[in-house]
Amino acid sequence: MDFFAGIDGGGTKTRVIIQSLDCSVELTEEFSAFNFNSIGEKAFRTLLDKIIAFIERQGNCISLCLGAAGVSNQNMCEIIGERLSASRIPNWKLVGDHVIAHYGALNGRNGIILIAGTGAIAYGRSDGQEARSGGWGHIIGDGGSGYAIARDSFAHLAKVYDGYGKPTMLKELFAREYDLSSRDKIIAYVYEGDKSAVAALSPLVEKAYWAGDEVASDIIRRNAKDLANNCICVADKLGLESGYIATLGGLLSHETCMRVEFEKLLKALRPGFECVYPLNNALNGALILAKETAGEKS
Repeated sequence: MDFFAGIDGGGTKTRVIIQSLDCSVELTEEFSAFNFNSIGEKAFRTLLDKIIAFIERQGNCISLCLGAAGVSNQNMCEIIGERLSASRIPNWKLVGDHVIAHYGALNGRNGIILIAGTGAIAYGRSDGQEARSGGWGHIIGDGGSGYAIARDSFAHLAKVYDGYGKPTMLKELFAREYDLSSRDKIIAYVYEGDKSAVAALSPLVEKAYWAGDEVASDIIRRNAKDLANNCICVADKLGLESGYIATLGGLLSHETCMRVEFEKLLKALRPGFECVYPLNNALNGALILAKETAGEKS
């Protein structure tokens, strides 16, 4: 069987999709996390071998697209390039996970995607050009992310405990839900855990927002502005005055307070853009890009 293949290399699992040229056959398979830094080089090479062996067993792969986080890691990219070049796959392409997310969300069409989960990034494509904004990581960036929302909440609570912060129900929520009821407990939680532990408290900020808490509302609006600014920057870089912005990630995947505030800002600042839900997922985006890659090489 001749087929196209796509890979979504995620931080918790790796998904592979195979589709015959006439689309009559479609097969998916899951593997372990595609995380070079976490699993180490030896385990990463073993994972690659398993994935490529699975693909080659299905027949003749015309074209493959692999999308993954961490493509700026030169060592990882060299290992992938080395292994794929030695395989029976003639055409292959390695891109960042935001690229396959874009292809899936907009079915390969021009436009912008906005991802807001633990981190945050805006990425757009238009007539072969691409641009991005955000995605600087939790230490120096990621405004509008779950981490940033919780971080800003902790920063305000520090002022509350010191005696000059505006009263907020976040103090009670953090204490009741996570036993963060003192200075020492907050410091230990924030600095002894990782960024996902901090980001995990962002739903409490949303709860306070819907209850009318002013501090929570200010935090959400401030972070929504960061997301809007990222999208506007991408649009300006691409010369776009209108189009679709597909929203992805836990903070924007349904009618969250972040999505509500983001849409308000977008309508006020750039009324030509429409906020939409993704048409498809990143795995299908990898498949679309694999087909496009085959067309470029033929």
